[in-house]
Formats: sequence, structure tokens, C-alpha cells
Amino acid sequence: MAWSTPRDWTAGEVLSAANMDTYVSDNLTHLYDVRFGAGRRNVLTNSHFDIWQRGTSFTPASSTKTYAADRWCAYRVGTTGCTVSRQTGPTGQQYAMRVQRDSANSSTTAIQVFQGVDTADSLRMAGATTAQLKLTLKAGADFSATTSNVTVKVTTGTGTNESPTASWTGEADALSTSQAITTSAVTYDFDSITIPSSATQVKVQVSFAPTGTASTNDWFEISGAQLSVGSSPTMERLSQAQTLAECQRYYYQWGPWGTEEVVGNASNYSTTLAICVLRFPVTMRAQPTVTFSAVTDFQVAANGGTANSTNVTGAKASTASVRMDITCVGLGAGQGSLVDNNADTTNAAIYVTAEI
Repeated sequence: MAWSTPRDWTAGEVLSAANMDTYVSDNLTHLYDVRFGAGRRNVLTNSHFDIWQRGTSFTPASSTKTYAADRWCAYRVGTTGCTVSRQTGPTGQQYAMRVQRDSANSSTTAIQVFQGVDTADSLRMAGATTAQLKLTLKAGADFSATTSNVTVKVTTGTGTNESPTASWTGEADALSTSQAITTSAVTYDFDSITIPSSATQVKVQVSFAPTGTASTNDWFEISGAQLSVGSSPTMERLSQAQTLAECQRYYYQWGPWGTEEVVGNASNYSTTLAICVLRFPVTMRAQPTVTFSAVTDFQVAANGGTANSTNVTGAKASTASVRMDITCVGLGAGQGSLVDNNADTTNAAIYVTAEI
């Protein structure tokens, strides 16, 4: 996104009617663009941690990218012993994301959280010389990092939609700094970040290197994050509905509901196969991977009877929908039917991911 360019005035220059409309207008436009944004400013999604489709607490496995709050993943190289969880947010918002070293864990390997911005959205950052990162951070009472520092990075790359925890093609840090944090939620501004004009991917990373052995509250929390072209006096806030739709472009989860819920209408292709199309609430970023909680968690209802699934597969997944092929016994070929979760209302779920 290109900002308008202000005019540089020279000492003693007289403001006249002839140049007022042109030059003052240019300067005012530049001021509004930089301060308040030309459209959407923040390239990060779920910036205030409103959406947690996958759950509320996560324990990343060794060297495994683990998504927690939507679009935010945690990573710890070569070891375990950390938890990412949903917590009550500061005044004015519902949630925060806590990144914690587990009590009694003695590993001093850094615990990292990332958000990788896909290429389509990263491109508007390319060439920015006044980019800004805003983070609202808070430390636990037993935060063990030396001088209470977290490491903050904005990293760029020249590849296309590479994983945020991987080494990127053309990787370079546009920002790499330490920030001391306190036991109160404070918003920190990191200004004058230069994004190369060749950048096709951008990611934000916050991490800490623990020391000693963890006590009960060895953690930091993030409750706000904004990466934008140009500086901004405040953080952009979207409604929960807008944020959910943005998150579901990357990940959508149907269930578990805890009650009986309908997946959709189906057609019995044969006496042992029902076909149901699940349409996603928003168009996915790319063709997704679709998995199921268990192949026996679903039920087909038709002609006054029901049959529990013995197998479920996702076929012909597109960015808009997936065809569910559900194997059962005793279906009426050619009949219409209904697919629901009544074989296991507690656990039945469908996971659709197009994360980078």
C-alpha cells in the first residue's frame, strides 16, 4: 500500500492561494493516511485473541508447530514443558494469550510464538520504510527471563506462503530487539521498521529464554498485536464476527457441540454409502486438508431409521466445501438422508485447515 507523499516546505516560503489547495491538501492527506490508515491497517489476524476455535489450552510437542489462538502458533525446539492458554484479557477486551513454561520445568530453551502473514497480505508491506509493530505484553509474577526481557522480531522472506516456523527463502530480520516487560499489561511501539521491497512474506515472533527452574507463574501474555505500514496512535479493533470470518479463511472447525447437531443433507449412493456436502462458512485461503475426530462419530438418519458410521472420508475438498463419504450399514439406496453427530455428540468434530 503506497501512502500519499507530503510536500517539504522551505524556510520563509509564503502560503498563497495558488499553492494552498494543492500542497496543504497533499500534506493533510499524508497525515491522515499515516496516522489513521488508508483502509485496513493491521496485517495480523486475530490481533486481540478473540477467536480460539481449537480449544483453550495447548501443550506443544517437541519441535512441533502448534496453533493455539487462531493464526498464532507456538514452538519450542527439541523439548516440551510449555503451555499456551486462553486467559482473561485486560480492561476492554475478553481474552489474552498466555505463553508459559510449566512449573518445575528446568529447560532453558526459548519458547516462541509466531504469526505468519500469507503472501497475498504480506505484499502490501513491501517497501515500507515506516512500518510499526505494536504489542501489548504482560509478565507473570515468576517470569524468569533475564531482566524480564522478551525477544521481538519482524522477519521477512521472498518465498510464497512458507511455514512461520521454517527457515524462509531470503529470510532477514526487519526488527530484532529485546523488550523488558512488567506485571502490568503495557503496549509497546516498535517504530521505523523497514520492509524490503522484495519481501513477499512477513511474520511476527515473540519469545523468551527462561532461566533456572520454573515456578508457578513463569509466563508472558500477549493481548494485542498490530503490524502496519506507517505508525498509528492506537490499535485497530475489528468486531468478533469480522475476526472469526478472517480466521475461518485459514481454519474451520465443526464441533464438538455437546448436543445433537446436523452436518447437512445427504444422498444414499448405495446401501452402504451416504454422501454429504459440507459447505464452509467462508472461502478458505487454499484447498484445505480435512480430517475427522473419529470415523465412528457420525450418524446417518433416513427412512425412519439411523445408522452409525463405520468410516468417514473427505473427498474432493475445495476452498468452498468438502464431500463427506460416510460408510454405514443398512441404508436405502437412492434415498435422501441426514448426517449428524448423534453417534458421539461429545467428541464428533470436523477439522478443516488451510494454514500456511
